[in-house]
Amino acid sequence: MKSIVAAVVLAAAHVATADKYPVYSPGAGDSVDTCSGVACKPIDCKPPFQYKSPEDMGTCCPLCWAENIDVPEDRSWAKGMKGGVGMDNNADPILCRDVVCPKADCPEFDRFFDGRCCTKCKTAAPVTPADLAKSFDEQKIV
Repeated sequence: MKSIVAAVVLAAAHVATADKYPVYSPGAGDSVDTCSGVACKPIDCKPPFQYKSPEDMGTCCPLCWAENIDVPEDRSWAKGMKGGVGMDNNADPILCRDVVCPKADCPEFDRFFDGRCCTKCKTAAPVTPADLAKSFDEQKIV
């Protein structure tokens, strides 16, 4: 009985909200307006961007669009950054090449290596999903 009441409540909630949000129905063609309920804000397109209407772009709202725009990669924010340490000496040199590990924030006697690239503090020893996946592979029956 409780499941029937729950189903009726969910159906009523769906009917109440169905006309508030856009709905996409594959194969419905032009019979469904997927943009009903979408309110577009006015836009002002600055060069090199150009105004593109919703009809031209196939969207609900107009867009500012640039056909060709070159944006240089800016790494100036990283200049002078330093820190991090290399991989653990016992780590796989192929899988862990070019890795930069965070500096362990614990005394050297309180560190361990768990088979991955970096040395970790013992406080990081609790089992994680990655640990579970690794141990699952090791337990496969051959």
